[in-house]
Amino acid sequence: MSPLVNPASPFRLRLPCRKRDVLWPPAAWGLDDACRLPSFALVAGVPDVLELTLAWNADGLAVRGTARGVGAGRWCQPTRPEDSDGLHLWIATRPTGESHRAGRWCRRLALLPTGGGRLADKPVAVAAAIPRTSEPAAELPEGAVSIESRIAADGWTVEAFLRAAALPGWDPAEIPRLGFCAALVDRRLGRVPSFAPPEFPWDSDPTTWIELELVDR
Repeated sequence: MSPLVNPASPFRLRLPCRKRDVLWPPAAWGLDDACRLPSFALVAGVPDVLELTLAWNADGLAVRGTARGVGAGRWCQPTRPEDSDGLHLWIATRPTGESHRAGRWCRRLALLPTGGGRLADKPVAVAAAIPRTSEPAAELPEGAVSIESRIAADGWTVEAFLRAAALPGWDPAEIPRLGFCAALVDRRLGRVPSFAPPEFPWDSDPTTWIELELVDR
C-alpha cells in the first residue's frame, strides 16, 4: 500500500551544495567527497542504486551521477527523453516551496549515458517535459550542457556541467538556493526517485523536491 504521507515530508530537506572553482572538465574539476549528497533511499523506500555529487559556481552547476546494480543493458533514446534510461534532474532556480506546478524557472534534464552521436554510443543531455507545468522553460540552448559518461558492467556514471544558459533564472548571488529532484530511470527497475516514494508526484510537483543551499565553501 502506498504511504499516505511522504516519509520525508515532516522535514524540509535542505542540503548544502558546495562551491568549487573548477566545474569542467571532470579531469580538472573540484567535485570531492564533501560534494556528495547523502542517500535517502531507505527513507523513500527505493533501491539504493544512485549516488549523486554536485557543486556550483557562478558559471553553473556540475553533477556526477553513478548508477550501480542496474546491469549492462540501457535504453537511451534522445527523441524520447522522459522514458530513457539515465539520470533525470528537476531544477528550480527560483523555488517558492508553495506552488504544486512547475513554471518557467524549472528545468528537467535527462542525462543519458549513451544514445548520442552518429553511432548512438555517446552521452547526451536532453531537455524533457515536466507534466502539468504552468509555463514551460525556454528551449535548451545548444552547447549549454557538457556531458561525459563511463559504462561499467553493472551500471554507468554520467558527469555533466550545466551552464547558466541551461538554467532559466540562474542567479546564485540573488537566490542562493535551488529546488532539486533527481531520479534514476531504468528499464528493469523503473523510476527510482532519490528523495520521495515512487508513488508521489515528484516528477511534476515542486513541493515534493528538496532544497539545495548554494554554500560558499
